[in-house]
Amino acid sequence: MNKYIIASMVAILSVASILVIGGATSVVAEEADDKMMKDDSMMKDDSMMKDDSMMMMHDYTFADITDSVVITDSSEFENIQLSVGAYVPTDGSGGAFGYGVITGKGLEAIIVTTTHAGVLDSEAQKDANDASFHNHYVALENLEDDDKCPELQVRDISFDEPGDVHVSDKSIVIEDAPYDFRAVHSLSGEHIKFSADDRPANAVSFTINPVDANGNTSVTDIQAVCINDVKSVDIRVVVPASYWEGN
Repeated sequence: MNKYIIASMVAILSVASILVIGGATSVVAEEADDKMMKDDSMMKDDSMMKDDSMMMMHDYTFADITDSVVITDSSEFENIQLSVGAYVPTDGSGGAFGYGVITGKGLEAIIVTTTHAGVLDSEAQKDANDASFHNHYVALENLEDDDKCPELQVRDISFDEPGDVHVSDKSIVIEDAPYDFRAVHSLSGEHIKFSADDRPANAVSFTINPVDANGNTSVTDIQAVCINDVKSVDIRVVVPASYWEGN
């Protein structure tokens, strides 16, 4: 009888040991999982803090295009939407600058919207001091033998306004700008024509500097219009006419 009792006690103790060890193992595993989750959470928080820190370190301005979407149809830019890194001044306090979209036609036909005071170069302006945003078509060139402008300068610019523009906060929207556009040259008065296409590739920001024959800034004796500080980004989204026609 004693042998059977002893054997039974040994069996019971063995089961109890297994349960205790199993429970302890479970507790250890849970503690390990909890630690791993905390470590993972801390790593994610640290990563997010680093990303936020990087964003704060970059001093975004209204010259930095942060997003760009272009909606096209068969004959015009139906809608160009640009977002920038800071509020866009619309009262002339930001100087002479603008935004544009370059298509497959390159520098030959760029749809732009600009703001500047001191020069009447658009039918959309009330007078020379009107710094409200207005659209142009422009053709640009880089004349290596002309040192008035360090890089690009305006070859052709439309006095007539293609489409409409709306600027508020950090957003620029150009609407209903045709690809093919006939106009009068803002400076020479000649009749000119622009032909863009439905393949927008880059969105750009830039500054504008009208200069005299010696390359000095002038709004009374303009011999060239220099385009400086160009920043270019790839268009993020292009919604083509075929999408609208098929839906």
